[in-house]
Amino acid sequence: MKLTRYLYTGPQSCASLRVGEERELLDVQLLPGGDVELPADHEYTVVLLALKHLVLLPETSVVPTPPAEPVAVVEKKGAKQNGS
Repeated sequence: MKLTRYLYTGPQSCASLRVGEERELLDVQLLPGGDVELPADHEYTVVLLALKHLVLLPETSVVPTPPAEPVAVVEKKGAKQNGS
C-alpha cells in the first residue's frame, strides 16, 4: 500500500479506511494544518480532495547531512585547568 502525504485543512476528524488487497485497516487522525498520509486512489481521499480539505505535499527526498567539521578548541587565558 503506497501512501501519499497531504496537508489537511478541513475540520478535526478521524477515519478508519480499508486499504490494500487484504483490506487492512488504516486509522488516520485528521487535524487542521497537520500532515496526513492517505492512499491517493482511495474513495475517501478523492472526496477530501474534491472538498479542498487536502493539499498535496511535495515529496521530500532525504538528503544526508554532511558530518560536522571539528572545531579547534582555543584555551582562554585565565581559565582554570580541570584538575581531574
